Amino acid sequence: MKTNQQQSKLLNTKKVRIKKFGLNIRYAEMGNSQNPTILLLHGVPENLHTWYDVAPALSKDYHVLAIDWPGFGGSEAFSNLKDHNPRSFAAMGMDFLETLQIDFAHIMATDIGLSPALIMGVENPNSIGRIIVMDGIPFPTTAYSSWEVKSFGRKNSLRAKALIKWFPKISAQIAYKKGFYKSNNIPKEVQNEFLADGYNKTTQNAFLSYFQNNASGQAYLESRIHEIQQPVLVVWGRHDRFINVKLGELLANNLSNARLKIIEDSGHFVQMDRPDRLLEHTTKFLKEIEQEHRTVNI
Repeated sequence: MKTNQQQSKLLNTKKVRIKKFGLNIRYAEMGNSQNPTILLLHGVPENLHTWYDVAPALSKDYHVLAIDWPGFGGSEAFSNLKDHNPRSFAAMGMDFLETLQIDFAHIMATDIGLSPALIMGVENPNSIGRIIVMDGIPFPTTAYSSWEVKSFGRKNSLRAKALIKWFPKISAQIAYKKGFYKSNNIPKEVQNEFLADGYNKTTQNAFLSYFQNNASGQAYLESRIHEIQQPVLVVWGRHDRFINVKLGELLANNLSNARLKIIEDSGHFVQMDRPDRLLEHTTKFLKEIEQEHRTVNI
């Protein structure tokens, strides 16, 4: 029997208590666990449902895991707000993989997930494979950031509190208007999930704390970025109005084994704006491993 009701784009989720930090973390899992694992790390103002198009497509060939960062979505927050920072998030990501007994994983990360992903790579070269990062801020600089992003990082910023704590619906409207190349195409049920998080005090505190405790983690990454040996694919939306594409170029130039792909018809939210282009570049990047293995075995 046919139905006109559109299937929900929300990912099926579950929770696990990670061993070292003792936090309950919400995650989605798709694909055959015997396939190579890829961990998906979201940005703001989002949660793991931001991968609604990307995760199902990747799950055809990969074991896909998508998590909510501590304090976001359905994940428990750190008890100390200062722990919402890139280095703690990186350690939490590794704790999650180890709890699920994942010995090796590739990573795809966007926005606030970018720095933790690269820190996971530099600190765990034998456990983290290829890394795909998008539209984030790896270094302690505001030169490439919009006024909104600059506000988030300022201590006691009234603008930041207004955007995150006082008027989350207006903040979401700004994000979606500026974050897409032409227009917001987020499915309604996913948008409702994001907005519910926007009104959640735990998420608000984690959001603001991350940005205000961001600089030390960025400085740490900047000091060690030359050590990253994994191949890195840097993907950026040409029309990112929150973080200028020039920062993507700078990041790629500072990595020893990186390539840059600029999506011409995309804004900040590449994974939602142009998932087709992101998947095209990602699939090619990851498939190179199989080609390399074939070359070695010939």
